[in-house]
Amino acid sequence: MEGKRSADLLIVEDDETTRRLLMLKAGDFGFRAVAVESAEEGLSLIDDELKVVLMDLGLPGMSGFELLDKLAKDHPGLPSVVLTGANRAEEAVRAMKLGAYDYQTKPFDLEDLFHSLRRASKLREVQQENEELRASLGDAAPIKEMVAEAPAMLEILEKARKVAAINSTVLLTGESGVGKGALARFIHANSQSAAGPFVTVSCPALPRELLESELFGHEKGAFTGAIKRRIGKIEAAKGGTLFLDEIGDMPIDLQPKLLNVLQDREFQRVGGEGFIKADFRLIAATNIDFEEKIRAGEFREDLYYRLSVIPLETPPLRERLEDVPALVDRILGLIAMRRKCGAIRVDAAARKRLTAYRWPGNVREVENVLERASAFCEDRTIRVTDLPRAVQGEEGERPAGALPADLSGLTLEQLEVEAIRQTLAACDGNKAEAARRLGIAEKSVYNKMKRHGLTAD
Repeated sequence: MEGKRSADLLIVEDDETTRRLLMLKAGDFGFRAVAVESAEEGLSLIDDELKVVLMDLGLPGMSGFELLDKLAKDHPGLPSVVLTGANRAEEAVRAMKLGAYDYQTKPFDLEDLFHSLRRASKLREVQQENEELRASLGDAAPIKEMVAEAPAMLEILEKARKVAAINSTVLLTGESGVGKGALARFIHANSQSAAGPFVTVSCPALPRELLESELFGHEKGAFTGAIKRRIGKIEAAKGGTLFLDEIGDMPIDLQPKLLNVLQDREFQRVGGEGFIKADFRLIAATNIDFEEKIRAGEFREDLYYRLSVIPLETPPLRERLEDVPALVDRILGLIAMRRKCGAIRVDAAARKRLTAYRWPGNVREVENVLERASAFCEDRTIRVTDLPRAVQGEEGERPAGALPADLSGLTLEQLEVEAIRQTLAACDGNKAEAARRLGIAEKSVYNKMKRHGLTAD
C-alpha cells in the first residue's frame, strides 16, 4: 500500500508504474490519495472520508467487475471511475451497467481523468450532505390532531391553531412529559410551513461545542475532527420549523448567537465567513422557571423576551384526566402498529384505574406503563394485575407469583423464565399454545424449559 490511510481518493491499480504516476499527480489536482494493487486491499480501506474510487478492471484476484459489484452492494453511493484498455468498449459498457460513474481508456489523459474524478467526488459530497439533511429532519411525524377532551387542553389547542396561522416565535412551557414536543408538531402541521421540515434539537443532549456545530453547522477544518462541511439544524430547517427542546439548558455563551439569529435572521457556520439567511419558524420548549434562571445569571433576559413572543403552557395530565381514556387508546394503537400485531385492549377495571391515577410523570409515564403492561398481558388485553402497583391503587392486589409490571432490577434471564412459566400455566401446560402466545417456535419452548429447568405443571 502506498500513501496514507486517511484519503478521499482510493486508487486500485496493479501496475506499479501507473499506480506511482497516479499517486504523484493526485495532489496536484487537490486529492489526498491512497493506492493499493488489489481489490481486497482496497475494500479494507473504505471509510466515510472516501469520496471516489479509481480502479483498473484487469486486477489480480478479485476483478474490477467483482469490485464494482461489491461496492454497489456494500457501499452504495460511493462513485467509481474505471480504467479499461483501448478498443474494449464492451468492458466499459459492462462497468457502467454495474454502477461505474465514468470510464477512461488507457493510455489516458491525466487532466481528463482527474476532472472526471473531481466530478465524481463532488457528486459524493452532495449525496452526503443530502443524507445529513435527512438525518437532521428526524422521523417525527406531523400531528394534525391531538387527543383532547378536557376543557383546559381544548383551550390550549384552540390557541395553538390560531398561533399556527402566523409565523411568530412560540415558547411552550409545562412540566416534563406533558407533550410539549407533540404540541410543537401540531403547530407545525397546521401552519403554512407544514410542507417544510420539522427539525428538533435537544439542548441538554450535547456538550457546548457539539451543540454549536449541531445548530449552526461548520466548515471543513473549523476545528479538530471537522473533516468535512456540515449543515446545521438551523440551515436544515429552511422553510419549516426549528424546535429547540429544553431551551432553558442552552449554555449561556451560546445564547447570544441564537439571539443574533432571531434578530438579524442570518447566521454563520462555525469557521465560516459568509452569512446564510435563516428562514425558519422557531418553537422552543422548557420546564424550567425562567425568572429563577435569569436571576441566577444562567439565562439572558433579552433572549427570553425574544422566545416568549407567544407563550403557551401545557397543563399537567392530573389536571385533564378526561384525556386519559382517548390517550390510552391512541398510544396502544401506535404500539400495536409498531409491533405489527392485533389491537391491544384494556379491560374495564384496568381502564378505571388508569383514569383515576394522578400520573406524576404525565404523558411520558402513560407511554411507559402501557409499553410494559402490553408486553406481558394475556390475549393482548391489559388487566389490573398487568399495571404497576402505584397505578393499581387499593384494587391492585397481585396474585402470588405474577410477573411484576415494574421490571427494573430483573435480569433478562429472569424475565424469560417468568414469561415462559406463566404462559405455560395459562395454557395448562400446552407447549404449542404457549409457543404461539410467546411468538416463538415450539422447539424453542422445549429448549428454554430444559435450559432453565422448568416443568409444564
